Amino acid sequence: MAKFKKILVPLDGSSNSMRGLDRAIEIAKGGDAEITGFYVFHLPIAAGIKYTAKMKEEAQRKAVKAIGPAMNKTQKAGAVFKYKTGGGNTGSEIVKFAKNGKFDMIVIGARGLGGAKEAFLGSTSNYVMHKTAVPVLVVK
Repeated sequence: MAKFKKILVPLDGSSNSMRGLDRAIEIAKGGDAEITGFYVFHLPIAAGIKYTAKMKEEAQRKAVKAIGPAMNKTQKAGAVFKYKTGGGNTGSEIVKFAKNGKFDMIVIGARGLGGAKEAFLGSTSNYVMHKTAVPVLVVK
């Protein structure tokens, strides 16, 4: 199996992203890899909308809610954890960050859909999988 030293795990606070983190921890512990949790702030995309102090506070609260438990879980498992944040379109920010950070692998949780929709991935994981040159492990 290939050695992965830098693993990127997009986090949004959902159980899906935590499943991705769980798998990244398994991989990291086997090869002493470093995990970087990455949270993307959703910025207003419409022209003329200002990013207010209230919006910033809410974004910070969501980031802490996503990153805090991930950090605790990773450290308790004995793996190295770092975190970063970005702002903008989630999929494109993940792809850009993975490339610029020279990650060996992206481990991303997919949406858990049932029934006939089971064959489809979440839009973010699908975007990342098709737009990056970095190997991607999608965890359902």
